[in-house]
Amino acid sequence: MPKKTLLRLEIAGPVIVFIIASILHFIYRLSPNVLTSLFGAVNESIWEHIKIFTIAYLFYGFIELLWAKPEFKRFVAAKTAGVIIQGTVIPVAYYGFSFFLRKPVLIVDLLIGFLASVLGFLVSYRLYKGNREIEKYFLTSLMILFLILLSLLCFTYFPPEAELFRDVITGEYGVVPENMDMGAFALSGLKNTDLL
Repeated sequence: MPKKTLLRLEIAGPVIVFIIASILHFIYRLSPNVLTSLFGAVNESIWEHIKIFTIAYLFYGFIELLWAKPEFKRFVAAKTAGVIIQGTVIPVAYYGFSFFLRKPVLIVDLLIGFLASVLGFLVSYRLYKGNREIEKYFLTSLMILFLILLSLLCFTYFPPEAELFRDVITGEYGVVPENMDMGAFALSGLKNTDLL
């Protein structure tokens, strides 16, 4: 019974993660505070989208753990691989499509997040059900998960000035001021073309 439960949860996973990530996308905008900034997207950078999908994926993984009760060490190692896959696919696909499309297309951006989640679940489930002794990577997986979560939280407030962390709308990094307007862009030297 637990095997079938886990399979059902894994199949439903990408849809649930997409819904949770969608909520996290807007939660900071609806209620800007320290708590929502840690879990929600504080700007429209690719990094913040990786953050909300990662947090949604891990939250759902915790639900799977409680509900299906899979073998803990194997599950953690498999989910860590899924997080890495999902977090890698999002920027690679986004920049790949941006190269050809030249501007963001909402439906493409949404599909990228969903498909990245599908791949994350597919890889983690295959690893969990496979013959490899992935449980021996349990401690390494815990350390990787800790570093991923730490970087997600730290780079919200202290992002490097790199393209991955730049808000595609304002051109700013990190928590974007609430009263940002075009006058602020003019004062900071940004041009309208920098926002496209």
